[in-house]
Amino acid sequence: MLFCKPFGNNEAISELFPDEPLDSQNVYGAYELFDREKPAGKALVLVCGTRCAIARLSFSGGDLQGLELLVRACLHFAANRGAYTACCALPEFRKTLLSLGFRETDGVFSGDIPTLLQGSCGQCGAPNG
Repeated sequence: MLFCKPFGNNEAISELFPDEPLDSQNVYGAYELFDREKPAGKALVLVCGTRCAIARLSFSGGDLQGLELLVRACLHFAANRGAYTACCALPEFRKTLLSLGFRETDGVFSGDIPTLLQGSCGQCGAPNG
């Protein structure tokens, strides 16, 4: 069973991402993914006004649904804080980001959050799949 544990305060986020400098002008959220109680990944999202960036993703699980779960958790976090657009500049996750509806321009993946959240499950590539 996959589960995302949220981290909402900067102190806890700094412990999860010790190499990431946190700017007080932005709102940060983080998630740690567990697969049957075993850590399987983590994500860091920052929100600045109506935009968000998925700044860090790591994933060690074999089931790509876990990676999708992390990305969707970040999008929900951002949307609940007023963000409308999302971007991610992590090309190693290209296939998953594209399958979720992100568009790629010069190595940066972006989209509007409502469309990304209604998109496909990523498994079949069909909208609302």
